[in-house]
Amino acid sequence: MSGIYSLVKAAGAVERKMDTVSNNLANVNTTGFKEDQPSFREVLSKAQQVLPESEEERFLSHEYLDQYVGMEKSAVTVDEIGKNFSPGPMQQTDNALDLAINNEGFFTIDTPFGQRFTRNGNFQLNSEGTIVTSDNYPVLGENGPIQVKGQEIFVDYQGRVQVDGQLADRLLTVRFRNQDNLQKLGNSFFAPISSDDVPIPSEEVRVQQGMLEGSNVNTVMEMTRMISANRTYESIQKSLSSVDRMNERAISISRLRG
Repeated sequence: MSGIYSLVKAAGAVERKMDTVSNNLANVNTTGFKEDQPSFREVLSKAQQVLPESEEERFLSHEYLDQYVGMEKSAVTVDEIGKNFSPGPMQQTDNALDLAINNEGFFTIDTPFGQRFTRNGNFQLNSEGTIVTSDNYPVLGENGPIQVKGQEIFVDYQGRVQVDGQLADRLLTVRFRNQDNLQKLGNSFFAPISSDDVPIPSEEVRVQQGMLEGSNVNTVMEMTRMISANRTYESIQKSLSSVDRMNERAISISRLRG
C-alpha cells in the first residue's frame, strides 16, 4: 500500500505544479508579476518502473514489491512554492506616473491591512491629488502618502518626486535582506512572512519614469513545463492502473494457493 500512497502523493504534487504553471501563464501580461516556481523532491523514475504483467514470475517472487514499496522514501512532494525575482522586461509608456524599478527593490504601498510592497508602478492620481495604485491605495513617500499640487510631475532615478519644479517627497523604496521570505498577497503585492523580515529603506533603488516592468514569466518555458507535467501525470495514472491490476492478480493467486 505504501507504493500506492507514494503514487497518489506524486499525482498531487504534479497537480500542484500544473496549478502553479497555469497561474504563471494567466499573469503573462500582469505588470510587475513575479513567476512562481514549485520546488520538488521527486524520483518519478521509480514510479515508472511498474513491471508489465507478462513478468509474472518476478512479480510473484516479490522482487517487484520490494522495489516498489521502496518508493515511499522518495515520494514526490512539493517542498515549497518559490518566487523568481529576476527583472521583467521594461515597457515604455511615457506616462509620468508609470514608474519602474530597474534593480532590486520595491515601492511601498499603504493599505488597510498594513504596508505592502510591489514592483507594479502603474500609478495614478486620485480625486484628492494623492498618488495611488489602481486599487486606490496610497503610494508612500518618506513623509507619508505623496500629494501632488500642481501640473508637471517629474520623478528622478533616485525616486525624488518633483511637482512644477518643487520637491514634493521621495518615494519610499525598500529592500529586504532575503526576498525569499516574502509572500504573495495578490495584486502584485508582497509582504514579509515574519515580523523579523523588516523592509530596509534604500536610496540605492533606481527608478525609471515613463516605464513599467512587465511580467517575468517566460511563456515558452511555462508551456514546456505544462506539457512535461501532463506527461508525468499520465504516467503516474498508468502506474496506478498497473498496480491495481497486479494487486487483483496477487489476491487471486493467494486464494488459489489457499
